[in-house]
Amino acid sequence: MATTTSVSSALTDVPDILKPYITGAGGVLPTAQTIMGQSYDQMYGNALKQAGLAGSGRVASLSPMQTQIGNTLSGMQVPGQFGAGTSAVQSGIGTLQGLTDPSKTQAFMSPYIQNVMDVNKAEAMRDAQKQLVGANLASARQGTYGGARNALMQSEADRNLQTKLGNIQATGMQNAFDAAQKAQLAQAQGYGQLGSTMGALGTSQLAGQMDITKAQGAYGDLQRAVQQQQLDAQYKDLMDKLNQPLYNVETMSNLARGVPLTKVGETGAQTTPPPSFASQLAGMGLTGLSLYNMFPGR
Repeated sequence: MATTTSVSSALTDVPDILKPYITGAGGVLPTAQTIMGQSYDQMYGNALKQAGLAGSGRVASLSPMQTQIGNTLSGMQVPGQFGAGTSAVQSGIGTLQGLTDPSKTQAFMSPYIQNVMDVNKAEAMRDAQKQLVGANLASARQGTYGGARNALMQSEADRNLQTKLGNIQATGMQNAFDAAQKAQLAQAQGYGQLGSTMGALGTSQLAGQMDITKAQGAYGDLQRAVQQQQLDAQYKDLMDKLNQPLYNVETMSNLARGVPLTKVGETGAQTTPPPSFASQLAGMGLTGLSLYNMFPGR
């Protein structure tokens, strides 16, 4: 036998008094549709462009100090001390090479060396003359003055004098040459020390310049960081302002979720067909074998 069951279905709707706030002009849904129907430029782009915060406008440019550092680095040159030091070293090398060149060594010899040697020679000649006079007096006392023996003695004295004068000249020139080479070596060493000193000064100057540049760079980075923070703050404030309508719609939507809804119900009848004979048997616990056993004369 078929069974008839009553089923209630209900439709819900917003109360009439609240409908203007949901679907009316200025309500949640129309406002959301209006906002979401705008293009990116309408919602954000145009306002960002007018504020100078679109694209690269949001990135802080180089700070004045960073620009100054860039100009300083582009115009920076090798310290002049390096060039002066190199020239000094080259001069020292040239002086060392001149140690084996007598013509260059002569430039270091005293210009008065010959005067000194001439004085020594004159002194030697006076000593020789004194000795010769004494010898002649002795020969005169002995009665041999003007003889062969006296002539031989004078010849020997002259030869000794010339030898002594030659030794004075040679020794003086050798001493002068040795002193000149020492002066050359001292000058070469002086050039080397000067080159080393100038190189150290150049290195110190360059290090000092770089230290100053690093300090200025750090300050320039700080300037730019502050400028970037200002741009970020301006961008956030503007985006908050542009998104305010969305925030308002979201708030209105949240409020609308708590609005009590009215029910508009309707009832309908549903007819269920009776169960089949087989299902009834199964429900009664009867099987084909049990039915067979129920009938006599099997």
